[in-house]
Amino acid sequence: MKSLFKKSTTLFLVILLTINSFGQTPSIPTIFNRPSITQLQNQTPPTTQNYHPTPFETVQPNMNHNPILGGNSFEKQNAAIRQQMQTNQQANQQTEYKALKQEIKEEERKEALAKYRQQSKLFQNKLQEFLQLNPNNFSITKAVYLSESAWYDNPPTFEQFETAIKQRAHFVKTLLLQEKLNPKNNTAINYAIQKLYTQSNKFYNPKTKQLVTIPKLSYDFNDPGGDKQLSQLFVTKLLTTGKGQCHSMPLLYLCIAEQLGGKAYLSVSPEHSFIQYFDDKNYRYNFETTNGNLVTQVWLMQSNYVNATALKNKTYLDTLSSKQLYAACLADLLNNYADKLGYDNVSDEITNQVLKIDPNNLTALANNANLLTYIAMQKLKAVGNPPKDQIPNYPEANEAYQTMLQSYDRIDQTGYQDMPKDEYQRWLKSVEIEKKKDENKQVQQRMKAEIEMLKKLRTKITFKPKG
Repeated sequence: MKSLFKKSTTLFLVILLTINSFGQTPSIPTIFNRPSITQLQNQTPPTTQNYHPTPFETVQPNMNHNPILGGNSFEKQNAAIRQQMQTNQQANQQTEYKALKQEIKEEERKEALAKYRQQSKLFQNKLQEFLQLNPNNFSITKAVYLSESAWYDNPPTFEQFETAIKQRAHFVKTLLLQEKLNPKNNTAINYAIQKLYTQSNKFYNPKTKQLVTIPKLSYDFNDPGGDKQLSQLFVTKLLTTGKGQCHSMPLLYLCIAEQLGGKAYLSVSPEHSFIQYFDDKNYRYNFETTNGNLVTQVWLMQSNYVNATALKNKTYLDTLSSKQLYAACLADLLNNYADKLGYDNVSDEITNQVLKIDPNNLTALANNANLLTYIAMQKLKAVGNPPKDQIPNYPEANEAYQTMLQSYDRIDQTGYQDMPKDEYQRWLKSVEIEKKKDENKQVQQRMKAEIEMLKKLRTKITFKPKG
């Protein structure tokens, strides 16, 4: 599972077309389809007044012996010539084949370069739109769309994307009305949003005048880290299929909350992200969108590869500020660019923009480290990949190598730790077990009691007698 960032070492490579075959061998020129000299010799000339014997008929040589060709017959001579001509034809054909193959390779290279420039320009346009947003007050719906749409060859329009989110928000409003909850209360809004993740829900469709069942949003175990297809991590994909993972599901939660005027926060842990929100008494709740569970802060700290350095630097388990969330979405744009086009001056520009907003953004730091690693490896390769203790003897390579090491140190300072994929899957399953423990039951009961109180308060307000 990948969290807010997915390390990418993809470099842009031009794909060249390999040609396997070209048509059939051309037929032998028509001169070889004519009768041989021997065949002509054996033919009876037509009787005509103007006929004159050919020199061959006058000389009458031994047709089975040619002193010039060393005893070969004229038939063998023709065969030898024919063979030589075929060899020449094949050689010419091979030359033409190689030239045509090179021409097609060049054409493919030009087409690939043109496509690369077109896609790069699209990402650059999205970056400029991103930079027009205010990091302190921006639309998460717009930011998510900008980060994802550049990756697609044929993306939905923003209106289509926003409409799909508004539809989910409408379902939440319906749930609030059904349970007589205040649609402006933040705890109630978060409670109703969570219903989309915990159960299937029935909604009345006024157009068809029928109840419609909307399946719950569920975890997608198919390529959850986006290793085969990066769009597995996208909110766009989640809206289309109803299935997502720990990157897309929390982001959709935030988009829905935004549409309803609610407040929730993104929080991250190693290879993972989840939702945090606060009730009226400022009590913090942690909601796991991947399986619809409320979990305790203590359990998150103990079970999720979170070290003391990360807690001290607030790298993990804390709410992301508006600026940090903005940087996270911009970092998704960076991730998507690297997946599509690799590392270049554009990815470097996006990285710098992310770090300008949030110097501790792990996605940008990781992509920067990947780029510096590639540069260092190329420099070391150029000098014969010397042993570690001999690298200082090569100033240029050593400088690149030291810069690479510094980028690693910068990541270590944040408290970042990798969580192995199999360990993450084990941890994910443990969430289901954890909700049955007493500590988590207390959190769930607290939330339930809070909602019951809000229902009573809403009922009193709604049915207050007149006079």
